[in-house]
Amino acid sequence: MEMAWFDEPENSSGAVGARLSTDAAIVRNLLGDALGLAVHNITILVAGLAIAFASNLKLSLIILVMLPFMCLNGWIQMKSMRGFSRDAKKMYEQASQVANDAVSSIRTVASLSAEEKVVELYQKKCEGPTRKGIRQGVISGIGFGVSSSLIYCAYAASFYAGARLVRSGETTFGKVFQVFFAFTMAATGISESNSAVPNAEKAKSATASVFAVLDRKSKIDPSDVSGMTLENLEGEIKFRHVSFKYPSRPEVQIFHDLCLSIKSGTTVALVGESGSGKSTAIALLQRFYDPDSGNILLDGIELHKFNLKWLRQQMSWVSQEPALFNDTIRANIAFGIEGNATETEIVAAAKAANAHEFICYLQKGYDTIVGERESSSPVVKNKGLPSRAILKGSKILLLDEATSALDAESERQFKTQRSK
Repeated sequence: MEMAWFDEPENSSGAVGARLSTDAAIVRNLLGDALGLAVHNITILVAGLAIAFASNLKLSLIILVMLPFMCLNGWIQMKSMRGFSRDAKKMYEQASQVANDAVSSIRTVASLSAEEKVVELYQKKCEGPTRKGIRQGVISGIGFGVSSSLIYCAYAASFYAGARLVRSGETTFGKVFQVFFAFTMAATGISESNSAVPNAEKAKSATASVFAVLDRKSKIDPSDVSGMTLENLEGEIKFRHVSFKYPSRPEVQIFHDLCLSIKSGTTVALVGESGSGKSTAIALLQRFYDPDSGNILLDGIELHKFNLKWLRQQMSWVSQEPALFNDTIRANIAFGIEGNATETEIVAAAKAANAHEFICYLQKGYDTIVGERESSSPVVKNKGLPSRAILKGSKILLLDEATSALDAESERQFKTQRSK
């Protein structure tokens, strides 16, 4: 997906995480247990009807009149609960976002003594799903009760009709009980199917949610193999009359008729206040977004004509908040590098970023696991991960205030290595 898709509120990290964990699990259950139960119930229904018709056709037809009412009950249940699962899922995604934000920023929450406020906000977000769940449970319970009542009515009808037929000599008690037990077996399958209506509605909503993502065609697709590549890239960049607004904030104009030329082998700094578009220029250059108007050229060729994966491989980007993955420092430095980086290359990159001594100071060195919760992670972010850009060795180096958190010596060494 393109970055604009992730900017939408409904595609926040909490919402996407909920879809990946909850919706995928529901779909998996639908294809497993629910599908098996459906086949089981259909088999029981067909077998029961076959035995009943073979035993006594007339009595079976009389009892069969009750079957449409049972099916009507299940249909009414499904219609009554349509939209419940979808609405509840959206509400749970909002609650999941609150929990995700609180956990990822737990130190900030603790420093502000805001634990109770977060819990209160989470509970508030859960009130809607709770009300929906109660209503769904009531409707499901009433539907199951009506379904059971219809089954008992079918029992009564079968015995009454059977008694009349026995009295007239058209059948025997043995045949009546054969028909009765055959329809009991069939009715059990229908009743179990009716009780599964809530889960079926959830599965329907979850399946629609999952396939809405899978079937969506990305406007900027990194898996697209089309597009040109250059054997020898010079690295000359031009912004020609570029205008841009973020799709999620169309009322805010970031760039209007921007023109900028950067020669190959030069260093250019974009200076401005927060929100002036410095990071946006980098995002456009990497084709996280496409400009609303104007063109961005690389070596005189418009960016959208290049193969996207190849284009991004020509750039090394160090953001304001470099991302750490739950893996070793070695794996984090080598992350995204084409092929397998050697130990010598990784160490050399760490030394160039003035991170080698700090990494060796750790008990497990380059094998230290880092991640969101590790105490060493902030230092690794600021000192170690710029070495990822050095190791990549791309023609174009993009720094988004990457040295703001470095000490003077580390910044000096990084700039020296960058200029080589």
